[in-house]
Amino acid sequence: MNSIMNKKIFYSIALSAAALCMTGCADGDLAPDSNAYEYTDSIKALQYLNDYAPLKSYVDRTVSPDFKLAIGVGAQNYVDGKIDCRLANTNFDEMSAGNAMKYGSCVKSDGTMDFSLVKKFVEAATVNNMTVFGHTLAWHSQQQNGYLKGLVAGGKKNYVLHINTPEPKANDWDWTVTVALTDFLKRNTDYTLVMKVKASSDFKITCWPLFDGGAQYWPTPSVDATTAWTQIKSTFKTNGDHDINQLQFVFGKFGGDLWFDDVQLLDADGNNFIDNGSFDDNTEGWSFPSWLKLTMAREDDPDPVVDPDAPSPKETITNALDTWINGMMEACDGKVTSWDVVNEAISGTDKDGDGILDLQSATRGTVSKDDAKNNFYWQDYMGDLDYVRSAVASARKHFAEHNGDPAKLKLFINDYNLESFWDDNWKMKSLIEWIKRWEADGVTKIDGIASQMHVAYSEDPATQKSREDHIVKMYQLMASTGKLCKVSELDMGYVDKNGNAVPTKNMTDAQQKQMADFYQFIVEKYFEIIPAAQRYGITQWCITDAPENSGWRKGEPVGLWTLNYDRKRAYGGFAEGLKKSSVPGGPSSAITK
Repeated sequence: MNSIMNKKIFYSIALSAAALCMTGCADGDLAPDSNAYEYTDSIKALQYLNDYAPLKSYVDRTVSPDFKLAIGVGAQNYVDGKIDCRLANTNFDEMSAGNAMKYGSCVKSDGTMDFSLVKKFVEAATVNNMTVFGHTLAWHSQQQNGYLKGLVAGGKKNYVLHINTPEPKANDWDWTVTVALTDFLKRNTDYTLVMKVKASSDFKITCWPLFDGGAQYWPTPSVDATTAWTQIKSTFKTNGDHDINQLQFVFGKFGGDLWFDDVQLLDADGNNFIDNGSFDDNTEGWSFPSWLKLTMAREDDPDPVVDPDAPSPKETITNALDTWINGMMEACDGKVTSWDVVNEAISGTDKDGDGILDLQSATRGTVSKDDAKNNFYWQDYMGDLDYVRSAVASARKHFAEHNGDPAKLKLFINDYNLESFWDDNWKMKSLIEWIKRWEADGVTKIDGIASQMHVAYSEDPATQKSREDHIVKMYQLMASTGKLCKVSELDMGYVDKNGNAVPTKNMTDAQQKQMADFYQFIVEKYFEIIPAAQRYGITQWCITDAPENSGWRKGEPVGLWTLNYDRKRAYGGFAEGLKKSSVPGGPSSAITK
């Protein structure tokens, strides 16, 4: 492949339809436009970027033999051989999938799991001599909340039909609800109505079999509803005069709430003529006249039956986490040896006042109301210690079971704001203390700390200096643990003096230079401060700048390449920083800029 083309930044891109990622591609496959260009001064100023080699070539493998330069990618794009694949293979050693290996991407709403894309992604990486960093095993976001909460409620969530009448009326027929039958009932035949019913006050509900679209048939079965769930059976015989195809419940003299569940109309052979009597998905087949001012809806069971022999919520959720981790490890077949075992566990709140930030929790008020509603916090069911310990134990157990070499498995705790300048790295310090607590059982082993580093260059000099100082402190704190140190999701924006994000379209070349210098600073300091033996690697999270419609930092200059896949000044800054990989690192070489 033409390595020269890997360096070019000024040509538009034409792709060969046959260039697939699994054949071993590089951004050298990108072909130039045949048009001649008359370079402007601004383009000439960037021509120096052509002289840089692929990024990974700047890593000194003698001093840092285990260091992995990584990139975040879309798994499907990589499998499909998109441009991202070429850039990843040419410039990086390892990849993290943006979303494809998260719980919500692999587990469906009913708890079934689909790892087909994960398997394809790992296989494509293996073919291209790339490694995959697993992101992530345990997290509170992008979970199947309804399924998991249903497990805690005692298995599959139970739904019922809830009917409310605002007041009692004078006649039985003043309030009615009708269910359509699956077939006409046979004449002169016994049928049994079986159902569960509950009411806000005791009441006898009359049931009218209907024919001819609404004519009533006599005699009728009845249902005694009480304030507790009651299962009733009521048998009636059809006569020889009418073809019945509906059953109507009449309760005009009742005011209040009624709940129906598991409604069946059975013949002697057990055939059921009511298709939707459990309301698992909807209220299809049930109706009432539009002029009646009652309400009817499918709702959660207000008084679910709890099985005393059922496992505790902690056991149930621990088993669910183990099942998920086992499935992922089986899908990866021992090929993915490094993982974010727990992601974003630490909150920004110290409610107990011990000086250590608490874990995120929906039940203890350490997250917002929206987060509490939208996320599933495993630690609320498993406990702050057992949550992480169980995740680590499951990962090690199932990795070994599915062709993994236990000696190669590396498990990281990943979090954001570890470089926080506004509180003097409080989350980083707290995470170190939490790791001590998790490992205090003498069994749990956490191999490394991963810092996301979604950063921004600040136009305000004092703020920018503080940001840089606290990145240095973060590295020093990480190094002091003796654990592997990873920058896991590095990307950068730019904020003005008022702290407002500057969109890519408004960025000046001078600002791009500042960002390039900041990238160089971040990468250089990693190598200066982190000892060679603790250097796991650095992951650049975004290949290109974010599109205007992106779900992540939309419209911001977060990439090393533009949206047209041209190298940016940030690419050069990153490359210059990688040249520091030849230093041994450690406290003696920690230099504050």
